[in-house]
Amino acid sequence: MSVTSDQHAIRPFTFEFPEADLKDLRARIVATRWPEMETVVDQSQGTQLATMQKLARYWAKEYDWRKVEAKL
Repeated sequence: MSVTSDQHAIRPFTFEFPEADLKDLRARIVATRWPEMETVVDQSQGTQLATMQKLARYWAKEYDWRKVEAKL
């Protein structure tokens, strides 16, 4: 079976995430039901609650989804 150059050609790719879906994602992040604070001061029980909450706030409020979408 021969392979034509068209099959391996680089073709433009675009990705558009609907705004309604982004709003829904942000709302679900904000609505996260958090567990109780860990019972130890180190990470032996996994990533600490405060770290996860900070990350969730970043993704919900600061992360530039459209900038990343444009890069794709």
